[in-house]
Amino acid sequence: MKNQVAIFLLVIYLFGSTDAYQLLKLPQLVGHYVKHKSESPHLTFGSFFKMHYIDPQPFDNDYKQDMQLPFKTALNIYGRNLPTDLTVLPRIIFSAPAENPGLQPVLNDNIPPFLFTYSIFQPPKA
Repeated sequence: MKNQVAIFLLVIYLFGSTDAYQLLKLPQLVGHYVKHKSESPHLTFGSFFKMHYIDPQPFDNDYKQDMQLPFKTALNIYGRNLPTDLTVLPRIIFSAPAENPGLQPVLNDNIPPFLFTYSIFQPPKA
C-alpha cells in the first residue's frame, strides 16, 4: 500500500511540475504521423520529425494539429521550479600567472614548538 501511494505521489509530481505531461500527447503524434504517411507514402519518421520539430513551422491547414503535438508548446509555464530556457554562460579564460625571476620564495623552517598540534592535546593540570 505504501508503494502504491509513493508511486501515485511521484506520478502527480512528475506530471504537475515537469514536462512529463507532454508524454500523454504521444497518441496524437502517432495519429498525425499516420495521417501524413497516408498523404505521402515516401515519408519516413525522421523526415516527419524534421518537418515538425526542426524546420520552421509554416501556417498551413493543419497548423492547429501541429501545435498540439508533444513538446511543441510550453503551455504551463507558471509555477515551474526550473527555467526552461538556456542562458548564455560567461566565457572564463584561465591563464598561468607570469613568473618573476627576481623574487625568491621565503622558507621558514624555524616553527615554534607551541604551534605544533600535539601541544593542544594535553591532560588537565591541577
